[in-house]
Amino acid sequence: MASENRRIRILIADDSRKALLSVCKYLEFEGDFEIVATAIDGQQLLRKAQLFRPDLVLTDLSIPRINGLQAATLLRRAFPKLRIIIFTELNGISLRDECLRHGADGFVEKSQMPEKLMEEVRRLFPDNSAQQ
Repeated sequence: MASENRRIRILIADDSRKALLSVCKYLEFEGDFEIVATAIDGQQLLRKAQLFRPDLVLTDLSIPRINGLQAATLLRRAFPKLRIIIFTELNGISLRDECLRHGADGFVEKSQMPEKLMEEVRRLFPDNSAQQ
């Protein structure tokens, strides 16, 4: 039986349309999410966060104009309760730590998606993961 919890509203940012589509399709398949908007650069990300007020932002680290690290810092300042997960093709503990210092709540290497992404989402939204 499905949980009565509301769906998690997500804004996703990635300059790779293929990667963006892949993440969107996966989250739609999972069913607990409402993708409220997508962005292909950091400026769009910030504008759409202001406009749509998502629960969660998933952003690639290497988006143009304003990168994911800079966007996380600005989003954290503007929306303290917003949850932010940065994903990237890069790896390393020091990079993860840097993302967390800039305001991200989670960090996922693209090579570990979608499993690690779902672990991070469940950690950040435990009330929405009571189904399994």
